[in-house]
Amino acid sequence: MGSLGGNSIHAATAAFVNGVTPRIVARQGDDFPADALDAMRAAGITTEYLIPITGPTVRNWVIYEWNGNRTWVYRTPKERSAQVAPMPQDIPESAMMGIDVVHVAAMPLPNASALVKHLRATAPQVRIVLDTHEDWVDGYQVDLLNLASQVDYFLPSKEELVIVMSCSDLDTALVEVAKQPIKNIVVKAGNQGAFYIHDDGMDHIPAQEANVKDTTGAGDVFCGAFAAGIALGKSTLESVMMGVKTAATAIENSGSLRLIDTQHNS
Repeated sequence: MGSLGGNSIHAATAAFVNGVTPRIVARQGDDFPADALDAMRAAGITTEYLIPITGPTVRNWVIYEWNGNRTWVYRTPKERSAQVAPMPQDIPESAMMGIDVVHVAAMPLPNASALVKHLRATAPQVRIVLDTHEDWVDGYQVDLLNLASQVDYFLPSKEELVIVMSCSDLDTALVEVAKQPIKNIVVKAGNQGAFYIHDDGMDHIPAQEANVKDTTGAGDVFCGAFAAGIALGKSTLESVMMGVKTAATAIENSGSLRLIDTQHNS
């Protein structure tokens, strides 16, 4: 229960090991481990756009049930997630110089909406990858689908997709979401791999075999690798394959720095 987490770190390390130098724009609690920052900087990940804020880093326990469900136990106040999520004023112009792809990591929906609106107004050429936050799906279906229609790539998990489409099973949800005015839909499906829904139908990319140790952050890793693929000029399908492959590598170890640790030790 002492592992470093953080969806932006999982995503950034995944992008990095796939050949992209990411810039993390995030708010940093005053107790964030200094050695973790040192490790990212040593690997070559840009951390200059982290914004120090007063108060603790978000700390949660994640309980994995036998059926695959996850239960979050908040060790910091639940509202802290919104306080540490970035807002448009946290993005300096220099952070956007030369940037073609922005990954909006899982965060409270109001923060994600504000960021997407800001990016569309100030950097319309940027392609936006949107992840979902499981606490901001049920009860927010209309707002979430509206936001998804404003980005270039929408990457919900299979569990989140079933909820947002108000369906009872994944197959039905895949059919229903295809009717939405969303450019590209990539569904992260865990041990089923991923589904890419596009104008010509749907592609299923099976999961790769892995000796599973820890699945925490696998979806964030997928998103980071996928965004890296898009930034490198890969097709959407090729980028999905990168996400599947990198997630399989990640779950064979623990911790949000596991990918750069694995790279350095290989």
